[in-house]
Amino acid sequence: MKFSAKSEYALRALIDMTGYYGQGPIGVREIAARQGIPERFLEQQITALRKAGLVKSQRGAQGGVTLAREPESITVLEIIEALEGPLAVVTCAGNNASDCARNAQCAVQDLWCQVGWAVERVLKGTTLKQLVMRQVRYDESLRPMYYI
Repeated sequence: MKFSAKSEYALRALIDMTGYYGQGPIGVREIAARQGIPERFLEQQITALRKAGLVKSQRGAQGGVTLAREPESITVLEIIEALEGPLAVVTCAGNNASDCARNAQCAVQDLWCQVGWAVERVLKGTTLKQLVMRQVRYDESLRPMYYI
């Protein structure tokens, strides 16, 4: 299973936005520059996230984007599905299972369903706040240690 750059960039942008949660809107240009994401591409992802109700945008001189909800209430699954659509590992499993000629009697379909459920469980069980906390730990481990 492979997620597109849309999801990766959106997750990085949302992690960035979480650091400023409650401080007002942040410019997409600022986020793009900090995260090394092409601004036009990020704008497209922000539009999809806004339509999904995950971010809010504000126009004007003091405008920008902000999270629509608290970071601990936004799951990675919601973010991925806002950008990629419903999660399906293969076409013969999940919502598309009825399209398969061997529906309900296929060991391979059972396997793909289990994989899909496991991926969904991890993504649904991971919040934006948890990702941010993990990123903070990674960033702290990269800081140089100075001893005298």
